[in-house]
Amino acid sequence: MTRTRPRGPRRLRFVGLSTLVAVASAGCGGAGVDRPTSAIDSPSEALSGWSAPDLAWRPCADASGYECTTLEVPVDWAARDGKTIELALGRHQATGKRLGTLVTNPGGPGASGLQFLFGGPLQDELSERFDVVSWDPRGVGESTAFDCEENVGAFLALDPDPDTAAEQQALDARAEQVADDCERKNPDLVGAVGTDNVARDLEAIRLALGEEQLSYIGFSYGTLIGLRYLDMFAPSVRAMVLDGVMDPTKSFTDLLRQQTIAFDASLNRLFDACGRRADCPVDDLAATYDSVQRKVELSPIPAGSHQVGPAQLETAAIYAGYDPALWDDLADALATADAASSTGTGDGTAGTQLWNMAQSYYDLGGYAAYAAVECLDSPHPTGSGAYRAFSDELRKLSPRVGGSIANEMLVCAYWPVAPDPVVGTVIAPESSPTLVLGNRGDSATPYENSVAVAEALERGRLVSYDGDGHTSSGRSDCVDNTVNDYLVNLTVPERDPDCR
Repeated sequence: MTRTRPRGPRRLRFVGLSTLVAVASAGCGGAGVDRPTSAIDSPSEALSGWSAPDLAWRPCADASGYECTTLEVPVDWAARDGKTIELALGRHQATGKRLGTLVTNPGGPGASGLQFLFGGPLQDELSERFDVVSWDPRGVGESTAFDCEENVGAFLALDPDPDTAAEQQALDARAEQVADDCERKNPDLVGAVGTDNVARDLEAIRLALGEEQLSYIGFSYGTLIGLRYLDMFAPSVRAMVLDGVMDPTKSFTDLLRQQTIAFDASLNRLFDACGRRADCPVDDLAATYDSVQRKVELSPIPAGSHQVGPAQLETAAIYAGYDPALWDDLADALATADAASSTGTGDGTAGTQLWNMAQSYYDLGGYAAYAAVECLDSPHPTGSGAYRAFSDELRKLSPRVGGSIANEMLVCAYWPVAPDPVVGTVIAPESSPTLVLGNRGDSATPYENSVAVAEALERGRLVSYDGDGHTSSGRSDCVDNTVNDYLVNLTVPERDPDCR
C-alpha cells in the first residue's frame, strides 16, 4: 500500500508504497468486480452475542492531556472461538461546548492511531467541539500486535529491482522468511487482521463509547475502513469524511499499476518544478536521479554508518511524492549524492539525506501488520514466478520506482493464510451523506479513486482539491472549512467546492 508522512507537527497521513485494496479477482491480472457487497446484513448479526463493556479511561502514560483505555474484542468476529485481543484506545476530550465523539484513523495499514492522536492531527474547531478518539488497530502498536519484524529490515534493504538470478533468489527467500516468522510467532493474527474485522472493531468502539451514531474521519487506508463500515453499519453513521480514498473495486494488480503511473508522474512534476527554479541545485534533476540510480546499482553510497542502495534511493523518491514540502529535500540529496560519488570526495555522509528520507517512510508503522492486511484483503499473485511477472510489468511502467512498488508486497506471494477478499462497490443507501475528499495530485491514492467512490455511494459528495501530495486536509482553508462545517453542523455542500 502507500504509507503517509507527517505534514508538519500536526499532520500525519499514512499509506504504504503500494497501496492495495479490496480485490475481485484471483491471479495476477484480473479486473475488479463492480457489484455491491453484503458480507453481513445487519449490525446485530455482525456483533451478535457481544456486549460492550464500560471503558475505564485513565491518563495516558506518555501523552499529557490525553486519556487511554483498552477494549477486548474477539480475534475473529466472523468465526468466534473464545479467543480475544486487546485494542488500545486514546481520547482527547473536547475543549469547548461538546457535541459528541469524533473517531479518526490515520491509515496504513500499520499506522498507530494513538501516535496520530497524540500529534494533535485535527483542526482546533473539531478538537473544541468533539472528544477526539483514535486507536491502534489489531496487530499494531499498543494493541495486540505482531512481533515478527526481525527479518523485515533485511528484506526491505534488498534491491527491489533485481537484475540477476541471485538477487531475485535473495529477495524471494527473505520475503518467505518474513511470512514464515509471522505465522510461527503470531498464529492467531496472521489470518485475523483483514479490514472487515477492523471495521467490526470500529463498531465495537462506537458501542463501547456509548455513541448513538458514529462520526468518523479516515485518511488513506482509513478510508477503506470507513467504506467497509458503511457497507456493514450504514444506519450507525452520523457523519463520515474519507480523505485520500482507496477504491474498493480496484484489484491488487490494477491499483498497483495505477500507483506506479501516479508516482512516476509525481517524480516528473518534481523534476520539472526544480528545473524551472533558478536555485535548483543541478541543471537536470531527472538526469541526476538516473545517474544516482545507476551508481547505487554498482556500489552503495556511504551514509554515515549506513549505505544507500537501490532500495533506499527508490523509497526516498516515493516518500517525496507524499508532500511537495519534501521536493527540495530530495533535490538537494540527489545533487549531493551524485557529486560525491562522481568525484570520490566527501566525508562518507553523502547519502545521509536519502537514507533519512527512506527511514522516515519505514518508521511510519509496523511492516508486518501492513503486509498482513494487504495479503488478506485481496487475491494476489502467489509464488516467485507469478509475482516476478507482475513486478516486471510495473518496472516497464516506471523504471525508476516500479520495482519498489511491486516488491514491497512480495511477502504476499508467501503469506500462509488465503485471502478473504473485500470486494466490490460500496453504495450504502441507508447512510448519512459522506464527504469524499480527492487531491488531483495525490500519487498514493489517485484522484480518480475519490471520483469513483463518490459516484458509487448513494449519498456521496465529492470535495476536490487541486494540489500535490497525499490527502487534502490541512492544505487548503477551503477543504478544512468544508469538512468542519459538515462534521459540526452536518452541512453538505450543494456542489463540489473545487478547492484550489
